[in-house]
Amino acid sequence: MMTITEGFQGGPEKAAFDRYLKALRGRVGEAKYKSWFGDLGLAEMSDGSVTLSTGSQAKRDMLDDRFLPVLVDTWRQEVGPVDRLRLTVRKTLSAHAAKIAEQEQKRAYKDTSSFDFTTGKIAPSHKGASHSSRPSHSGNFDNVAAPLDPRRTFENFAVGDSNRIAFAAARQALQSCAQRELIYFYGDSGLGKTHLLHAVCHEWVKGERGAHAYVTYRNLINNCVAAVLSNSTQGLHAAFLENDLLAFDDIHFLDGKDRTQEELLIVIDAALDSGKQVVIAGDLPPAKLAEAGINKRLADRLAGGLCAPVYPADETLRLDILKKRLRHGSAKCLIGDDVLEFIARNFTHSTRETIGALNQLLLMFGEEVRAIDLDEAKTILKSRLEDRRKVVTLDDAIAAGAEAFGLRLEDMTGRAQPQRIVRARHAMVWCAREVLKESFPRIGKALKRDHTTVMSSYRRAQALLERDKAFQDGVQRIREALEN
Repeated sequence: MMTITEGFQGGPEKAAFDRYLKALRGRVGEAKYKSWFGDLGLAEMSDGSVTLSTGSQAKRDMLDDRFLPVLVDTWRQEVGPVDRLRLTVRKTLSAHAAKIAEQEQKRAYKDTSSFDFTTGKIAPSHKGASHSSRPSHSGNFDNVAAPLDPRRTFENFAVGDSNRIAFAAARQALQSCAQRELIYFYGDSGLGKTHLLHAVCHEWVKGERGAHAYVTYRNLINNCVAAVLSNSTQGLHAAFLENDLLAFDDIHFLDGKDRTQEELLIVIDAALDSGKQVVIAGDLPPAKLAEAGINKRLADRLAGGLCAPVYPADETLRLDILKKRLRHGSAKCLIGDDVLEFIARNFTHSTRETIGALNQLLLMFGEEVRAIDLDEAKTILKSRLEDRRKVVTLDDAIAAGAEAFGLRLEDMTGRAQPQRIVRARHAMVWCAREVLKESFPRIGKALKRDHTTVMSSYRRAQALLERDKAFQDGVQRIREALEN
């Protein structure tokens, strides 16, 4: 990265400043260093006072607001005592420094574009710049965004109690306000978060509010890898930040992708600092993101924004979704309310599943000009209904065991050892092993016990099944609950 040392081209001052920059790089990390400290210069140095310079007002403000303690502490450790450390914006560069800056800029961007952190825009490329020798992953980030689905608009989005907060937050993202807030939609898969992101982008375009980018987690990961391989992470930041609206989807899939999370955090901070709108969607609430492997600072940043939950739709909302889908579609067949009510009542895992059932009917009858009755619909959807049989978990088995033996849930996982509780645990272990085909370690974890204890419990259950009618009845009740 470019280093500007104004007035100190050699001597002990430059050596001390180079040592200082090296220490800074180690403290803040490579990604953050390149984005915010890479052009840091030493403007003035005297007893107890240091003035550092940077290339833009936005950078100066970021360093002053968030990194000043680090700057001061590192100077004291690496250079010496300092009573006052000041940051300024560099107005002009010496001819030598400008030449270095130009060379570094070309290496960083390859396409000779430059990014102005004050405006959040990429300046036009120099005329005559050649791209013929560009290697792969050379910093050309033309595909940072994914295309929008034309069907996912606000007009096609059904609003109910389960998503009313998220819908209001999505509309707020479109309001013109002095201070924009990060908005984070969260909820289980298939509840409409992606639809909201697309709808915000569509409305943004319609209102001519500026450029936008809808970014999937795969877009983000692939472009980050390309940027790291080509040493052009600043070019990636610039490609994102030339947009006035950034919509990132499926943030939870970034677990374990530490470098991608670091780059995303830098982009979010820079976007918000320059007055851009950032909208993000993920499956988990902010408090659980860190547990799932998301950078704690990134999770905190999301928690500090406007967090809008999306809950599973009730039957009324699912029915409304189906009606909107038909109303805005092009099907020639007529599907009555009784059929739509059947779908809304039976396909409940997610709105995506509800729509999928309707799409299956439209696949079969969509081009036919006739009415579809309920019996025909049931016949077509029979296999889908059978395939969607509830996925039963160990928690379900524990609950079924407690109900079958008249116990509380906490009795099943507690330390109490009365015979009726122990027998219920034996029955649950046997069903978890035989019906759910679970492993002993997983069963033990669910019951908060060692797997060897669970293996012993399974053997006891087998013995009881051969001679104890009451125990047999309890096991049968658990099996029925799990299989039905």
